Amino acid sequence: MNANVSHSRNIILIIVISAVFVIITALISACSCSKSDDDATQGEYKQIEKRTIANSVSATGKIKSVNSEEVTSSHIGSKVKAVYVKEGDTVSPGQVICQFDTTLLQEQLNNLRKSIAEAKADSAQRSVEYDNRINEASANRLQSIADTESRLNTARVEYLQALNELEIANKNYNDYLAVPGHYAYDSNAIQLQTVISAKQSNVDLKQATIESYEQSLNNLMSSDGSTFADAKESYDEASAGTIKSLEEQARELEKSIGECTVRSTIGGTITELNVKSGDNFLAGPICLIEGVNDLMIEAEVSEYDVPDVAVGMKVMIKTEATRDAELTGFVTYVAPKAKDSGSGSGSLGAISGLIGGDMSSLAGLSSGGSGSSMASYVVKVSLNDPNPRLRLGMNAKLSIITESVDDAISVPYDAVRDDGKGNKYVEIATNYDEAKESDGKIDYENKMVNVITGIKGSYYIQVYGDVKVGDYVYVPAAEGEDSLDEIMNMMGSSAGV
Repeated sequence: MNANVSHSRNIILIIVISAVFVIITALISACSCSKSDDDATQGEYKQIEKRTIANSVSATGKIKSVNSEEVTSSHIGSKVKAVYVKEGDTVSPGQVICQFDTTLLQEQLNNLRKSIAEAKADSAQRSVEYDNRINEASANRLQSIADTESRLNTARVEYLQALNELEIANKNYNDYLAVPGHYAYDSNAIQLQTVISAKQSNVDLKQATIESYEQSLNNLMSSDGSTFADAKESYDEASAGTIKSLEEQARELEKSIGECTVRSTIGGTITELNVKSGDNFLAGPICLIEGVNDLMIEAEVSEYDVPDVAVGMKVMIKTEATRDAELTGFVTYVAPKAKDSGSGSGSLGAISGLIGGDMSSLAGLSSGGSGSSMASYVVKVSLNDPNPRLRLGMNAKLSIITESVDDAISVPYDAVRDDGKGNKYVEIATNYDEAKESDGKIDYENKMVNVITGIKGSYYIQVYGDVKVGDYVYVPAAEGEDSLDEIMNMMGSSAGV
């Protein structure tokens, strides 16, 4: 399909180019036939005047709104419940355009709110349970400390009693051995040693009991009862995270429900409406809102010309709707990047430029003819004064003034010649009035005057030197391909007059 379209465009392009060159050939022939042989060889004299000379870039654009909004929505697939505007309506910022059905979203929001309430209630209940456990654990700890201290005191008393009994047993043994004839290997002495051993074991046992109770007491005293408190903190943190997540989902749903009421963010006129009540929204713009009273022009300039265009440049504007009135404006934007274009667009742009009289477009014709596509750049132009006859979408012809000089002493471009040494000169008639009135009896006497050239338009060029306004300058007759300037002027060139 794309190959067929491209082939068709190429055929159209060839036909258009052929037609243009036929027109040019015919115009050249017409110009040649309209001149007498005497004109072709003699040339003519033109009076030197002050003019405004300007270079310009031609373009064609569309009238657009300075402020426009494509109203869209992310609710793809949603049903349009109601539409409150129609094409041509004037709307204000914040005015409702349409309403989507929110039944499903509202049901989801209600379920979320129920889940949030349940999560908060469960969190509160679990918090009470943890507090009870913490209080119970604290009370148990205090009771355990008291019980352990009591047992420790009892163990200490029992330990002292065991020590006392051990001392008595040792005394009895020593007293027995002090009696003459008593020996350690006597049966009575062995029995007393057995008693001592039993009493020592009891002392050791009581001491171990004391140490055990002291260790338990130290453990109880050093414990702050944080086990349940730590568990409660972990639970509270997890519960708060869950509730926060649910609340964020609820806020997103509330926002989404709010966006189901589609509003305008600017004031203007509904110039395009793409939805109706009962439809399912399938993406794209819902409507286009444009300010019809604040207009601008958007055009495209070729890659050949765009380097010469800058923000702030004056623009002369013509439209069919404003008839012969010439509007003015200025460039407000020059795109930094080329606009995507289809095959062959460069050649068609060159032809348009040629018909408009822009000499630079001839270069585009050459490159376009080779099969390449000339890039174009978007340029925006602001109008200096509003015009009630302008409407959105109208075509506008632009002349972007890239260079301009007011009150420039100027001569026809062909009047300036080169002496072959790099010097430029013009020929000034020193006896113009006398020769003119003699009806050919007196020859014109020309004086060669060196000049320096300035800004050049399509037909006139600025000169500096020993020339003045009112002098008559000799303009040689155009020959051959040099007559292209005449053709361009006949075809309506506005660049440099």
